[in-house]
Amino acid sequence: MKIDFIIIGSGLSGLTSALVLEKYGRVLMVTKGKTFESSTDLAQGGVAAVLDKPDSYLYHIEDTMGREGAHTFRRILHAGDFTGREIEEKLIKSVKNKKNIEIWEDSFAFDLIVGGNKCHGVSVVRNNRVENIFSKAVVLATGGLGQLYKWTTNPIVATGDGVAMAVRAGCSISDLEFIQFHPTAFGDGSSPLFLLSEALRGEGAYLKKVKNQKSPYNPPAGGFTGQAKIKNENGERFIYEYDKRGELASRDIVARAIYEEQLRGFEVFLDIRHRGRSFIQRRFPNIYREVKKRGYDMAVDLIPVTPVAHYSCGGVKTDVYGRTSVENLFAFGETASSGVHGANRLASNSLLEAVVFPLQISGIANMFSGQIKSYDVPKKEIGNDQMSANCIRVLQEIMWENAGIIRNEKGLEEARRKIDKLEKELELEDKTSKMYMEYKNMLLVSKLIVKAALKRKKSLGAHFRKD
Repeated sequence: MKIDFIIIGSGLSGLTSALVLEKYGRVLMVTKGKTFESSTDLAQGGVAAVLDKPDSYLYHIEDTMGREGAHTFRRILHAGDFTGREIEEKLIKSVKNKKNIEIWEDSFAFDLIVGGNKCHGVSVVRNNRVENIFSKAVVLATGGLGQLYKWTTNPIVATGDGVAMAVRAGCSISDLEFIQFHPTAFGDGSSPLFLLSEALRGEGAYLKKVKNQKSPYNPPAGGFTGQAKIKNENGERFIYEYDKRGELASRDIVARAIYEEQLRGFEVFLDIRHRGRSFIQRRFPNIYREVKKRGYDMAVDLIPVTPVAHYSCGGVKTDVYGRTSVENLFAFGETASSGVHGANRLASNSLLEAVVFPLQISGIANMFSGQIKSYDVPKKEIGNDQMSANCIRVLQEIMWENAGIIRNEKGLEEARRKIDKLEKELELEDKTSKMYMEYKNMLLVSKLIVKAALKRKKSLGAHFRKD
């Protein structure tokens, strides 16, 4: 099959790419799950933009380069606390109205077709068959890699597939050690965990700790295991012991503070009761509803929270047009390492990045005038998914305990040895199935994260070496 452009992924960067590229030819969007299943759909915070004086884009640049926590000015555009879903719904509707765009759901892109340092297409598992699709250009917009960790806010599809495919194709990658852990997800012990937006702390919520005497909660070296439900306690504020900015300190500092308190036998809670029910329901309607479903009322209860893997600042290295080191291959959004997030993403810059960079394609549209070439590619036979999901759980545990919020050389070396062993065991399986290939991707990207974390000896941003 031949088509002008292939986009892998259906989040904000994938949808934006499709709407740009359909002006230059036919577009095929391939998504592993359903079109709406992405991190964009879960994004609560908003989009950062300069809104009025005295703010300016120069201040926004300065905040991006230095603050790594809260913005100097109020510049977050949001739709309640479900901004991502609001944006995604509108874009999906727009994409589906375009005759030039075709969408393949439940289709797993597992390898790029590359020759002579050029990307010629993608191999996709669809309806239990492998299809090789050839195109003028391929866009990787596969999202993040949070599912490599035991506790994450990322959807089940976020397994680092784009990075893995790009690496096998010969792409340069960078900054994979900078995994941002969000300080506050709802601590009900089921992953992916429901995110409690940092905007809650921006609107005055406190973090409090409560010593848990009655619960069997006894965190191992990896910390959080699923918190007991303690209601109507006052608790003790503690963040000022770690940073003078208190609850408004950068995400990495707050996440580490909570993690350290968990290791000391405390449970940590979010307290926004003092803002009153009407404000909470108006400003955070979705969060209020979701927390209520889980048995808590934000207007009267302390809400259990835990830090979780949330965002990858690194990925496939790109230029300002999204071009990778392999010709005709682009990467946008969380899959990419565009450089704008540095070592620790500034809040609400990620949705902004997912829109801005795909729009850059129009500036290099002249490169899409060539003919689509096809090549003989050996077709793989797809087997049944008989691999135990326990393999993935073992990997997630390794990454959480040894390459997570707090790292050291001993733990990282242990992670490397264990991942090497898992890779060797996988090679003996010799299967070709969706789960097998997804797990293979997860092992590869985990190994790259550990390697990058070992190489960077000093702490920086979201990468913290306790040794």
